[in-house]
Amino acid sequence: MLSWLLALVAGLLLAALAYRARPAREALPVFALRALSGTAAVALLLDAPLGPSRPLAPWVGLDVSASWRASGDSTAWRRALQTVDSLRRSGADAVLLFGDSVRADTAPALPADRASLVGPLVESALAVGRPLVLVTDGAIDDPERLARLPRGSSVHVVASSAQPDAALAVLDAPGGALGGDTISVRIVVRGGSAGANATRLEVTLDGRAVHAAPLPALEPFEERELRVPLAVPAADATRRLRVALDAGDAVPANDTASAALVVSGAAAATFVSTSPDADARFALAVLRGTRRGPVQGFWRVAPNTWRVDGAMRPTTEAEVRRAAVSTPLLVLHGDTAIFGAPRALGSGALVLIAPPAPGGDDYYPSATGDSPIVAALAGVPWDSLPPIEVAATRAPGFSAVLARRARRFDERVVVTLTDGARRTALVPATGMWRWRMRGGRTADAFNAMWGSIFDWVGAEPNAGPSPAGRGGLAREWVPRRPTVTSGDIGDGVPLDRAPRALGAWWLALVAIAALCAEWLLRRRIGLR
Repeated sequence: MLSWLLALVAGLLLAALAYRARPAREALPVFALRALSGTAAVALLLDAPLGPSRPLAPWVGLDVSASWRASGDSTAWRRALQTVDSLRRSGADAVLLFGDSVRADTAPALPADRASLVGPLVESALAVGRPLVLVTDGAIDDPERLARLPRGSSVHVVASSAQPDAALAVLDAPGGALGGDTISVRIVVRGGSAGANATRLEVTLDGRAVHAAPLPALEPFEERELRVPLAVPAADATRRLRVALDAGDAVPANDTASAALVVSGAAAATFVSTSPDADARFALAVLRGTRRGPVQGFWRVAPNTWRVDGAMRPTTEAEVRRAAVSTPLLVLHGDTAIFGAPRALGSGALVLIAPPAPGGDDYYPSATGDSPIVAALAGVPWDSLPPIEVAATRAPGFSAVLARRARRFDERVVVTLTDGARRTALVPATGMWRWRMRGGRTADAFNAMWGSIFDWVGAEPNAGPSPAGRGGLAREWVPRRPTVTSGDIGDGVPLDRAPRALGAWWLALVAIAALCAEWLLRRRIGLR
């Protein structure tokens, strides 16, 4: 309606310029013809609608992640398929499956995707302006993406019947260890939506029981954390760590978890911090997840007082120096010159984390630079990350991550990578722990940044990225609270199917005919 109003005003203005604002009586017909032709021409330029809009039929998005089966309710998936059939009969246009990917396919007999990511489906719906109707169990990994959906979208949560269930939610064990050392294994057991009955937990190493403990009953979604010390055999080997619950509940698939433990006489990486903080602890956890082999960590908790990460047993500065010199990948956090010039220390790859002095301005991560890890950081949401503190540096190399003060001023480099016979990374920043603590996509950004740094630095030059990751839990089998509820959602603009002016050839004909009639009438009444 607004475009037609603008076209009418423009047509009247064109006529007024030609025949003055108040034309004579004999000039009224030609004035009207000029206004008509101008209105039609401007309507064509604005592509004005020619009728009421007809909203597009919605797409149906069906969640095919394995979380449907984590409840133990075998009827929930059948009810979800019935809901999809009902939506198709009521006029839905197409059914798209989403989980760890988006595809147009037949719904599976049993859902088995290992993720519940709706972001790619939301982007597809936005690209064509389609409303989207989601059919899900409520456990969406990225629910914040749904707010961008076009208006008219909705969510249908198919509730599952609650049954007692105990699940292994976290198995946090280092990927490697030094032979004869003692490591700490973190285990988290979570109750389902109906809680969990009392059970028993057992930890085995290569089939040999090393720890067993009873667990009391759990309330709905209650978590219980255990820290299990594990003495590592001295012989070099890849051993299998397994944790099992003797639960006998409705979902046996989430009662066991296992991980590989590489036992070696030499460390694959060494992390040394002279000022332990949350940044150092979280970065060490990522380092252990990216290296194949034992990773040792050392903390200076007081002047001339060092502790070994994990067991926190005391050690000497001389032992820490020997470990730093002999390791193939060294990470120095805090005072990077504690053992002298860091680049003269050993011959392995080097990561220098040098926090700036406290009290500086906040800098917001803004973009990735042109560096070897740009592809690994492509999906990081820089514009939604908390601020950090960054020191001003002028180190040569690739500027991998950039930050700006107040998002607009004074750009500084957060990560600088130097290639060569000895790869080096410099991170003169602190405060990234805020990303990790916030969880969700910001925690993923923390893991992506540090993981890509450690992967690139620890790889052989020109050999590509090093293998990363280790076996873990199937997250979709772990019970969790719903992240979405049934109802309308989305504030994006939907596309409509209203006929438009650019597709109406007759409107151009009207404009031409009005101009021709105006010319003939002008001649008849004696106007030039």
